[in-house]
Amino acid sequence: MPSILLIERHGEFSTELKKRYEVTSVPNGKQAASALLDCYFDVAILDSISLRTPGERTARALKQQLNDTPLIHLFPSAKSDAVSPADIVLVPPFSARKINNAIARLLAKPGSGGEIVECGPWGLSVERRLLITASGQEVSLTPKLARLLEVFFRHPGETLHRRTLMEKVWQTDYLGDTRTLDVHVRWIRRAIEQDASSPRYLMTVRGVGYRLEAPTLLPQTLSLVEFALPQP
Repeated sequence: MPSILLIERHGEFSTELKKRYEVTSVPNGKQAASALLDCYFDVAILDSISLRTPGERTARALKQQLNDTPLIHLFPSAKSDAVSPADIVLVPPFSARKINNAIARLLAKPGSGGEIVECGPWGLSVERRLLITASGQEVSLTPKLARLLEVFFRHPGETLHRRTLMEKVWQTDYLGDTRTLDVHVRWIRRAIEQDASSPRYLMTVRGVGYRLEAPTLLPQTLSLVEFALPQP
């Protein structure tokens, strides 16, 4: 289980992170420095929001001591003039899912499927062909399904013509039979929609194609573990 060093004071993300990681929480940069002398951590998270300070000095000190360990900085406001040296900076509003996606991107090893394409509350490990769902589950995808999802994730909010999707995924512009495309879209909906029969995010644009609307947050009641996608 990956280990996380979390610098926070009465933060709101500790409980959610402990569901997936081994989390060591400390209330300030001084105790973080002490913890780094005793333990190795895969990722460090500086929650400046809970500390009620921009935290750029703490972030600089941590980066000097962390060596190759990546740092995520939860920054209070985009309006601040402070500059953070962190590997990833998240500014409100964001959710625990966004933090999990950021951690997954940092944990991925270069050259072994490391790129994570984020779209709203979801993530896609391109080379490993893994969908990171809104609930934090990892789902294996077939090559064509992963490629189709990547196209949607890279073009959120855009109406994509059926011809475009056929060209990018199946390397053909033949539109005589697009049932394969429709089946793949149904599989994706089963993975990301609360109700695949009444989609809210991957929308059909009648007579044209499809459009993915990526929300910032999903309903907390959403469960994405009761489906099975085709195996690669």
